[in-house]
Formats: sequence, C-alpha cells, structure tokens
Amino acid sequence: MAGEVVAGVVVHNPSEWLPSSDRSGGGAVVEMECTSCLEGSGPADDGTEPATWSLRHASRSGHTGFRRIVTDFHRAAPLL
Repeated sequence: MAGEVVAGVVVHNPSEWLPSSDRSGGGAVVEMECTSCLEGSGPADDGTEPATWSLRHASRSGHTGFRRIVTDFHRAAPLL
C-alpha cells in the first residue's frame, strides 16, 4: 500500500508496523540535571553514578532540585 509523503519520506500506514523495546545496545541510560543551574551528571548505564553526582553537587552548590532523565530505546519493525 502506498503511503503518504511527509518531508520527502514515504510514511506507510502505522498499523503495518509493530513497536518494540530495543534492547540490542543494553538497557536504559540515566542522567541527572540540576534544576537550578542545569549542570548535569552525564549519561550512565545505571542510576548509581548520576545519583552520587547529584549528592556531590548538592553539597558543593547548595542546589537541591534535580531532574532524573531516563532514556530507553524503541524500534519499529514492519509486520510480515
């Protein structure tokens, strides 16, 4: 079935695709960001390093609010 052209790309009917988690590169990536100054921990494979970073940052700066950012990955595959 021909799809709709959006920004030069053919977009097929979404019902022809199956969404799934992409675990090929590992699990989710976690990072912390200070909500006062926007400094961040940088990404890590688990939450331990970002949590430790936030405690060090709080004790050094007095900033106590943090945004925990968790990024997981998604893959779409065509139905056969």
